[in-house]
Amino acid sequence: MAELWKLLKAAIAGGAATLADVAVLALLVSGLGLTPAAANVPALVVGGVVNFFGNRHFAFRARSGDVVQQAVRYGVVEIVALVLNGVLYAAAIHAAGARASHLFWAIRLATSHVVFLGWSYPLWRHVFRVPQPA
Repeated sequence: MAELWKLLKAAIAGGAATLADVAVLALLVSGLGLTPAAANVPALVVGGVVNFFGNRHFAFRARSGDVVQQAVRYGVVEIVALVLNGVLYAAAIHAAGARASHLFWAIRLATSHVVFLGWSYPLWRHVFRVPQPA
């Protein structure tokens, strides 16, 4: 039950990160006229920063752990996640064709959730593990 609660809290932190990601994506695409492909990486980076702090402080309560070590480990996991997100998002945008300009946000939500469940969360459980006192 504790693990399910942790997953739910990670999903909430991820939801906040996703909102930040999609907001930046929408701003860059709709507000500044960038293509969805060009706006992809900057939006993911903003979401990643929000996600690190949300998971560290809220989901995993890893405040006592070494933040630098956690950030490095998180960074490695998320560099791979960034590549996975980028590849999946680009493939989905390509598959959507002309509809991509209207569906970019829905495509982002779908592809980022696949990466979250299949890659990121399972590894974050190790990244944010804090040694328990004896």
